[in-house]
Amino acid sequence: MNEAGHQQRALDTEKAAADLGDPAAKPYICALAVEAYWGASFHWIVVGCMRKHGWHTDSHLGLVRNLTRLGEAAIAQTWATVERLRNNAWYSYKSTPTEVTEAAALCQQIRAWASS
Repeated sequence: MNEAGHQQRALDTEKAAADLGDPAAKPYICALAVEAYWGASFHWIVVGCMRKHGWHTDSHLGLVRNLTRLGEAAIAQTWATVERLRNNAWYSYKSTPTEVTEAAALCQQIRAWASS
């Protein structure tokens, strides 16, 4: 996938997460919403890495290490937090509207970095 494709996938995934609705009114969507923001964050990171470093990946495995090697320690830490939220939501049933809000905010931070 090229940069434009990753950007469009990120935008589409963000919209899909928002279309799920209010997690406070529908708590059963929390894990899915966190997963969506995780996916959008990944695509934004790829966009940012392509723009800033000419580097591309199709895997989230080892992404913290690779971002750190590229000198992007702050984004590596942000991604690590998104990963933690996703793992807790998806595998440990620890997702609430608070985690959805946090995942959405972190996704926006990553988007801003990728777009700068």
